[in-house]
Amino acid sequence: MKRTRRRVVAALALVSATSLVASACSSGSEGGEGGEEEATLRIFVHANPPTDAGFEAINAMFEEQHPGVTVELTTAQGADFFTVRNTRLTAENVDITEGSSSGGTRLLPDWVQDQTESDWVVGLQAGTWVDLTDQPFLDNFSPEIMEAYEYEGRSYAVPTGTSLVGGVYYNTALFEEHGLELPTTWDELLHVIDVFEAAGVAPFIMGGKDVWPAGAPMYGLVQSLFPDSAALDQGLWEGDVQLTDPEVVTLMERLATIYAHTYPQWEGIDYSSVPARFAAGDAAMMPDGGWSIPAIQEADPDFEFGYFPLPGSDNAADNDTIAGKLEFSLSIPTSSDNQELAMEWLALYSDPEVYSDFIVASGFGTAQPDVELGPVLQGVQQYLPEGGFTPSWDQVFHGNRYAGPLAANPFAFDNVAPVGTYTDMAELTARMNDDWQVGLDSLP
Repeated sequence: MKRTRRRVVAALALVSATSLVASACSSGSEGGEGGEEEATLRIFVHANPPTDAGFEAINAMFEEQHPGVTVELTTAQGADFFTVRNTRLTAENVDITEGSSSGGTRLLPDWVQDQTESDWVVGLQAGTWVDLTDQPFLDNFSPEIMEAYEYEGRSYAVPTGTSLVGGVYYNTALFEEHGLELPTTWDELLHVIDVFEAAGVAPFIMGGKDVWPAGAPMYGLVQSLFPDSAALDQGLWEGDVQLTDPEVVTLMERLATIYAHTYPQWEGIDYSSVPARFAAGDAAMMPDGGWSIPAIQEADPDFEFGYFPLPGSDNAADNDTIAGKLEFSLSIPTSSDNQELAMEWLALYSDPEVYSDFIVASGFGTAQPDVELGPVLQGVQQYLPEGGFTPSWDQVFHGNRYAGPLAANPFAFDNVAPVGTYTDMAELTARMNDDWQVGLDSLP
């Protein structure tokens, strides 16, 4: 097993070399080395450099163990991924791809009316995915996480991991230099902001040009101010919660406060550049997801940083949890003509020694117990439950397809200045509430 681990580490360090190995192989009908039949195993996932590197390392190992087999990894970005995946599923030319891209199997609860189940659930109902329930390698994963991907008591997916959402990275040296402790309440966070600004240090930095990164502090505020997010979702659908309620206005006002104390003109900064700017000391804190750990470390391997829950509440006990999301899973389409080979690849990927290195490369939280984590993730274990996962707002909220644009994903962070145009949060929440009510009134 130690030999396997050494090979994974070496492959991660030589991804470009493994890519050359892969390109040097080709599919065909002639026998490969050792008389084995040549074949191409086709894997398609969304583009993400850290996980891509982890997969390429595993692919190199798999090719070494299976002479004559080429593993072809292809990727696509953003919404293009789903279009290409559906095309390739229809064409029956993919062997392993993402089944549930985020959130596991989230069946619509009773309070949600006249909405469509996720693509993952629709695919399960249509028989799109191979049943993996009896595969021994699934026993390597945490039961709580495996259960989240199940459908009618059966398993069709292999998880990659979890991602923390709504926390805040902090520059250890800057906090120590200014004698600051990690804030545990909203007032303490305001104090930290005041100290840094008095010293000429930008409190926060985010990449507002891409818009979606500005949602990171919103998720942290929801977790603090509405710890029972499922009750919040149900309350919105049943009309017991209004988006003009004082707690909602407070949430949006505190979000606007964070935006107001972020690096100058951050709304024009590319998200891809933010980890390096944070590591260079441009700001003391960076609200973002756990997936940015590898990018920060790559920017400066010696940079010391940590991660803490955004303290959005006045009560410290409400601020001791970092929520997260189930990351994408890997599944085998029933249309694949390489199902046995795909199963062997998933077994290799699921090996705890191999998976441990994948987790280190990806920056994800682990979906397997007893996996040794890097120092940053070790530091946040105190904010996670025994099962290792508390779902973030985007994993709980059910949108209403009839709602207006300002209620497409409460809360409407992308409309708050300077990312958007609203500076009056009472006005914005009133319009959010109107748009949500339109959706409720339009239900059959």
